Amino acid sequence: MVRPVKRATVLAAVALGAIGCAYVLPMQSVGCAQTAHYAAERAFASGRPTIDRWASETCDSVRVGGHVYAAKGPLMDLWAAPWYLALRSVGAVPSNPNAGDRYPAAMTGIPLRAIWQMGLWAVVLPSLLLLVLVRRTVERYEPGLGTACAAILGLGTLLLPFSTLLFAHALAALLLFASFVLLLDGGSGPVRIGAAGILAGLAVSTDVPLAVPATVLGVYAAARSPHLRRLVSFGAGGVIGLIPLLAFDWWAFGSPFHLPYSGQPGQGAAGGWAQEGFFGLGTPNPRMAVELFLSQRGLFVLTPVTVAGVAGIVLLWRRGLRAEAALIGAMSVAVVLWDSGRLHYDFALGGWVPGPRFLIPLLPFLCFALAPVLRRAPATVGVLSLVSVGAMAVATAAEPLIGNDDTRSWFTRLAHGNFAATVLSLAGIGHGWLAILPFFAFVLVGAGAAIAATPPLPVGRRDLLVAATALVAWILIEHGAPELLRVDRAVHKDWGVAAAILLVAALVWTVFRVRADGLWAALPAVPLLAFATVRFDEHTKWALLVALLVLLALALVRPLAGRVRRPGIPA
Repeated sequence: MVRPVKRATVLAAVALGAIGCAYVLPMQSVGCAQTAHYAAERAFASGRPTIDRWASETCDSVRVGGHVYAAKGPLMDLWAAPWYLALRSVGAVPSNPNAGDRYPAAMTGIPLRAIWQMGLWAVVLPSLLLLVLVRRTVERYEPGLGTACAAILGLGTLLLPFSTLLFAHALAALLLFASFVLLLDGGSGPVRIGAAGILAGLAVSTDVPLAVPATVLGVYAAARSPHLRRLVSFGAGGVIGLIPLLAFDWWAFGSPFHLPYSGQPGQGAAGGWAQEGFFGLGTPNPRMAVELFLSQRGLFVLTPVTVAGVAGIVLLWRRGLRAEAALIGAMSVAVVLWDSGRLHYDFALGGWVPGPRFLIPLLPFLCFALAPVLRRAPATVGVLSLVSVGAMAVATAAEPLIGNDDTRSWFTRLAHGNFAATVLSLAGIGHGWLAILPFFAFVLVGAGAAIAATPPLPVGRRDLLVAATALVAWILIEHGAPELLRVDRAVHKDWGVAAAILLVAALVWTVFRVRADGLWAALPAVPLLAFATVRFDEHTKWALLVALLVLLALALVRPLAGRVRRPGIPA
């Protein structure tokens, strides 16, 4: 018994180590959010809250009282400031040749190495700790599947590209999930619950909108008796965790309640979010919620394995983990409602990024819920993971920060061998295949080691049918839904939104029918193949009609497999 456990542990270390190397290699292009963090880190290292000296190097800033501040939660930059001082002390901080210029020349002059080396401490390290924590947590409830779920999170979700970018989402997600783990482990003492509250508060200090899921965690903490005492312990810890945010606000603005997002847009700031609601927020918009999942950069379009994570919430409930299933479901709904209130499409996704980055804190929770689905339908999860890992690896290699909504530009760059720079580029080999191949190699090694670390899972004929059906469903959604939403945005109508929703509903229903009744159950959904044609999805009303008719057929037509029972076919 010792050898298999030791082998799995070694393979897990290889998998996570390879994924970590994949995070380290790319040196991504600079952007407004990254340069805002970099400016704040230098400011904090200099003992000041303002980024006046570097204001022209970023467009993600606010102006208050004649000074410029990074429009970011402060904790990650406070955490990274000592690392910056250490790099500076050994002469490792490169200078900006355009430092005296105006925006955007000053921003584009920041060397890639400057941002990259800050990310090693501020982003890569928290990402790896998050993978380790997810693996450990899953192992407690689904032995043998922890490495696979951690690898899916690390390679098949938005965590992969954002672990190579100087954003705060990885650290915030780590803190929020760590808070959940402390509560999940059954600790009922006030110290443990208070520690969970501290972690949740620190997550908010890192990324202020995480106050929404942190509040849901507080309700989860108080779900067991004694309710009031647990809630008070969690809340007291949360206040302690908020100290970095409150102290920074007081230091910078003279008030602990003046958030760093509030103010006039700084020099070069895009849009006008400061004048429209709070940080571009209004009331929740159902259309925007659909965009988060089904646009060309939508979560389900780019990483369909997250759909299996959503399905896993149901399996957690059936297993008896009802409080945890309710938590993940409620947290997901709350975050989506918050994000769908953003007044502009690009704000909802977080700018020109490779996906809805404000949903990243949900990903470790969905990968925790993914474990029972992997146990029950390994082929289906495997196929969806393969698509997701491929999409995220290409996005990361071909520079995830894109200047438009066309994610197919990643594959154009792949075809032309035009990739993001890597550490190897510092040796003068450019940014072609020679520089990027080690990144793809580490992705393959990480995925392969995770598969090898997972004990054999039985794959039934029905699971293979469902996997094939799910793959076809994703192809139709990927081809049809984003185009339907794009047409709607162009003509200011909602027919495409309705058609996209019905298309997804019909395809999900078909997948479940195939699992229950066999392949013949997919016959009513055959007309949906029309969405694979080049121009069909541009005709939103016809698309809506076809999806509606298929839904009616699925509801009314008894599947042929239900009438004819063929012996020898396992369910």
